[in-house]
Amino acid sequence: MIVLSEYLKSLAILGGIIAVLYVITFVILPPIFRRFSSDAAITSLKIIRQPLLLFVLLLRIQISLIPKLKLSENYEVWVNRGLTAAMIAIITYVTAQILTKVILYYLKKYSEQTEAMWDDVLLPILQGILPILVYVIGGSLFLQTLGINVAGVWVALGGASFILGFAFKDSLANFLSGLVLLVDTPFQFGDVILLSSGQLAVIKKVGLRVTHLYVVSNHSDVYLPNSTFETKEIVNLTRPTPHYYDQLELPIMSTVDPGQAIQLIENVILAHPDTMGLIDRKLELLEKFYGFSKPGIRAEQKRKVGLIRLKAEQKVNHKLEEIENAFDRLSEQVDRFENEGLEYSEIRIIQGDYLNICEQMGLSTQAVRLGNRQRKLTLEEGEHAQSGGDSLIGLVREWYNTWCKDPDLLLEDHKLLRESWEQKITILKRKANQLWLRANNLSIDDTRFDDVVDDLIMWLQERFKRSRIEWQNPKIWMEEIKMVGGSQMDSNKVLTVKFFVDDIKLEHCERGNRVKNELYRELIWQLRQAYLAK
Repeated sequence: MIVLSEYLKSLAILGGIIAVLYVITFVILPPIFRRFSSDAAITSLKIIRQPLLLFVLLLRIQISLIPKLKLSENYEVWVNRGLTAAMIAIITYVTAQILTKVILYYLKKYSEQTEAMWDDVLLPILQGILPILVYVIGGSLFLQTLGINVAGVWVALGGASFILGFAFKDSLANFLSGLVLLVDTPFQFGDVILLSSGQLAVIKKVGLRVTHLYVVSNHSDVYLPNSTFETKEIVNLTRPTPHYYDQLELPIMSTVDPGQAIQLIENVILAHPDTMGLIDRKLELLEKFYGFSKPGIRAEQKRKVGLIRLKAEQKVNHKLEEIENAFDRLSEQVDRFENEGLEYSEIRIIQGDYLNICEQMGLSTQAVRLGNRQRKLTLEEGEHAQSGGDSLIGLVREWYNTWCKDPDLLLEDHKLLRESWEQKITILKRKANQLWLRANNLSIDDTRFDDVVDDLIMWLQERFKRSRIEWQNPKIWMEEIKMVGGSQMDSNKVLTVKFFVDDIKLEHCERGNRVKNELYRELIWQLRQAYLAK
């Protein structure tokens, strides 16, 4: 009777524990976790709560109920082993699920918001290896708990691995080459490279064995072994910028003044909305030299949208130049203060000047509660950071939204532009917050804050956007004279024209070819109209 009452008491305690855990995990915590900006907590809770109830149930049975059943020693050992093995299986399953659906998922999201290339290559490898590794370790512990000796299995696997390694040495070479590409990654996924055949290809994925490429001209997928891809010369056309560089050869009559022809060619190149150059000049020339070789509604629409887009970009460049100049002044001021030793009043001046720059970028301080009445000041987007605002972020958003109205763009280009610029804005906010944290922790002995400011200036110019792009103006050279016909009057001078197109990734990577064809047609038409070519 005493044993039965103790058994029922243990069951009641077990039921109470399960009920309390159920209320906590199914009723109390979900509404709280849903308030968080990230869904990591609620996703983890959904994964854990049912296995947790089962785990607690098995653990309580093992600790409290099994000893009271008075089983024979042999049966009790096997029951305990089975319960322990079941708990190991639960832990293995939960670990694999948390790893796949929470940790690796958010690492992937984070990698999409960074400029680092290694994480884009590392994550697919981790996604393939880590879950398998967790299940292998969990399965080994599961078998050991049941009394199965896995040492022999590991020895056999070691021998088999040696044999398989020799048999599949090419696959291992590909795997190691994939790791080399991971350590020294010359690209990001989505970058456009030039193959040895002269074809353009887009990097889709670097796997454990092969690299997945999309060949633009053939509209086909190509899978290159990593060991082969590693040995090839990789010409990355999207680095250091996504602007596409190309050239044309144009014949002009030998009797023509080369200076006159070069000036006309430069005007036509700059007038195209999709080529790079000084925006003031492009705005001046667009309506005079664009779209006359093939007039129509589309040319008029392209001209109209091009004017709006260029003016929006001009505003971005002016704002960037203001911010760069403000940062230069701040850097000089900090350098002067540091040479004489920082004072608390000077630290406050530095903080105030930096906040003014952040306001120009579209960021303002907001208090974030950390708990226990503690607050942290962080930089977040203000109202003027929305599209149409007068801040850098607002102007950038207005610019790429205007760009999306380009009649030559595809629907996928709208997403590409939005994602690429929002990624840069996210990185800008992160770097601004890092500098703000450093500014708030300045001490009177600090001597390197100006270096941090200079690093941010360098990132703005090299990775965000350049405010001045004189080097991207079209270049025109006279290289040779080709004799065409018998007389000197029939000979042609050949001018080589080099130019930049705004983004090689757009229009399914065909934007450069389209612009090149349009420029050639327009240039020939304009040269003939001016009697500079036949």
